[in-house]
Amino acid sequence: MILLRIRGALASGAIALAVSGCASIASDSSLAEVSALVEARTGAAPGWARTDEGRAALSASVDSLLEARVGMDEAVAIAFLNSPAIQSDLEELGIARAAFLSAVLPPNPVIEVVRAARGNELEVGLSVSLLELLFWPQRARAGEARMDAARADAARRLADAAADVRIAYVDYVAARQALDLYEQAESAGEAARLAAQAIYAAGNIARVDLDRQRQFAARMTAERMRAEGRIGPAFERLTAVLGLDGQQAAALQTLSRLPAPPNRVIDADRVAAAAVSDSFPVAVAEARLREVASRGGIRNVEALLGDVELIGEFERRGRWSEAYGLGFRLPLDLGASGSLRAGAEFRQAWQQLQQARMDSRSASRSAAMRAEAARELALFHRDVSLRISADVFDGVVRDFNAMQIGMFELLQARRDRVEAGRDYVQAVAEYWQARADLERHVRVAEIETSPEPSRRQETPANAPSPATHDRTHQHEGHVH
Repeated sequence: MILLRIRGALASGAIALAVSGCASIASDSSLAEVSALVEARTGAAPGWARTDEGRAALSASVDSLLEARVGMDEAVAIAFLNSPAIQSDLEELGIARAAFLSAVLPPNPVIEVVRAARGNELEVGLSVSLLELLFWPQRARAGEARMDAARADAARRLADAAADVRIAYVDYVAARQALDLYEQAESAGEAARLAAQAIYAAGNIARVDLDRQRQFAARMTAERMRAEGRIGPAFERLTAVLGLDGQQAAALQTLSRLPAPPNRVIDADRVAAAAVSDSFPVAVAEARLREVASRGGIRNVEALLGDVELIGEFERRGRWSEAYGLGFRLPLDLGASGSLRAGAEFRQAWQQLQQARMDSRSASRSAAMRAEAARELALFHRDVSLRISADVFDGVVRDFNAMQIGMFELLQARRDRVEAGRDYVQAVAEYWQARADLERHVRVAEIETSPEPSRRQETPANAPSPATHDRTHQHEGHVH
């Protein structure tokens, strides 16, 4: 006896479609597409090591980058080549690719071969789902949308990783810069304490003035110790996001100071327009909405009919006999639950897209505002506060040496000088951190503009001369 059971389509046709589908699938370009998006946003392209040779090549590139001082851009490049977390995120593309292939190919045929223990009877069954075959184009479109979502999500993860690297880098360099500032302040405070001790021994200042100097020196030592305590954790965080091992971490040399903010304005109004078109989370939500829309019709039919089987049986026992049948599952709710689910999933995806757009606009505008406020504050500290504090301190030192003022005024001027340097370093760090957050959403270079004359910081009438500015600008963030 030979039994042939067919569900939905002829087996030979299904096999031919499967073969043609395999041949028509283009090579995977997901990494190239994601790399182009991420490089345009962050300035660095990720490397995906899927073989031992690939890992060795990426490791050699990292070692080459570590031979010179590493800036923020180089740090992102190192992380993109070396971080296990980023390599793990890239593997999501491979997982999504496998799901995509399953979606765009025809449904898998099922082959059954049964031979009786006695006699020459042989049964051959070949089946395929009718609904899966009929809705193959819709499933393929849903698979393509899901692959688009995976690409956008991979780009989002990489943009977030780049921002995390920049923030960790800024934290570490700012901590080192603060330590340098307080080491100078501690050294100056200790020298002043020794001088005050000698002056007190000669009977030229009161005990309270000596104690005030000792108190200031002790405070600077405490601040130095606090700043020193931030270095280790910040360095560990940086090496972790870069994916460096112990030997590589020992070779890491960062810049000694953060670069000054550029003299270009981040326009928050332009950010809002770019936030939606450039946002990776929005691209993910749009792709998922397309996926849900493509699946909607499939879910409605499946809820009503389940799986439809078209069966043909052929049997020979002396003479041929044949029979045909159609089988399907009829749910008691007549598909109402499936229709409700499809509608709810679509409305949910739509609302998630609207929220993603609002979140992107809000987060990007907020980061732009923080970055611009920190930029203006940092430039104000550099061009005004630091210069004035330097001139004030120089004048106080001259008056103190001429015995026109006391120790208290000298200590206050020195304290103001330290605080001015600390405020500048903090404002610069806040700018670069806010800028890194903004780059999660938009290409910052495309929304920067030259400052308007009305927005430029006017120099006060009592501001120091350009010569003084040159002298103080060389030591911004430092105490003398």
